[in-house]
Amino acid sequence: MASISILGCGWLGLPLAKKLINQGYKVKGSTTTASKMQDLKDSGIEAFNIQLPNDNLSNDFFNSDYLIINIPPRTSKKGEDFHLQSIKSIVNFIPSNQKIIYISATSVYPKVDVPIDEEHELEHQSERAKALIQAEQFLLNQFKDKLTIIRFGGLLGYDRIPGKYYSGKTVSQHQQKVNYIHRDDAIGIIGAVLKQEKWSYIFNGTAANHPTKKEVFLKNAEDFNFEAPQFDNDKQVLTNRIIKSDKIELILDYSFIYPDPIDFFYTN
Repeated sequence: MASISILGCGWLGLPLAKKLINQGYKVKGSTTTASKMQDLKDSGIEAFNIQLPNDNLSNDFFNSDYLIINIPPRTSKKGEDFHLQSIKSIVNFIPSNQKIIYISATSVYPKVDVPIDEEHELEHQSERAKALIQAEQFLLNQFKDKLTIIRFGGLLGYDRIPGKYYSGKTVSQHQQKVNYIHRDDAIGIIGAVLKQEKWSYIFNGTAANHPTKKEVFLKNAEDFNFEAPQFDNDKQVLTNRIIKSDKIELILDYSFIYPDPIDFFYTN
């Protein structure tokens, strides 16, 4: 039985762990919150309470075939350097034969009005982007041949309904195309990388279709009967900023469960 350690069992990591257990993997998972330990155990996960950065970690957590690093940069609360220091603190605990998936984000790309693939230049302005880029580069330098990076777009689905956050508010840039991905597809893509052993890759993880913010938010308001947002008449809009995920379909032969954010599955 192959074993996987998931560093960060939150909104994405916990259902990912459950899915991998159902697929026959032995899963270890970490949380920073002691009160969530029982939730992990009840799901069949070997649970660890891990605070980063930390140079005195448990080797038991990292002793597995695969490691999925799924921790947020937390730059707004902890500053730009926190994420990189957290990543650096785990390096000495990673076994030499372990394969690694690092969960990054499409916020590493600049806000430019062109389609963007994995080869596009990165954005070094915001603290969040810089933190993610620093972590990516550090991990690539350390583990390039056994590392795959997935840059997910806006993770949605279930209780995360994008239009709900803007209910009754005024939305600018509403003609901008969205770069969203449903949580079920994020889990599916991670599973495909593991199953196919696709290492030394960088993938963009966004749904194949890119409707506008306005289209998505109005559909959400209609489906869940909340007040629709108002929309500014913008003149300068990034109508062509599409994060392309063609590589996932080409390399992984992955078929999206929810290719169109208009049709994402939510729970109210």
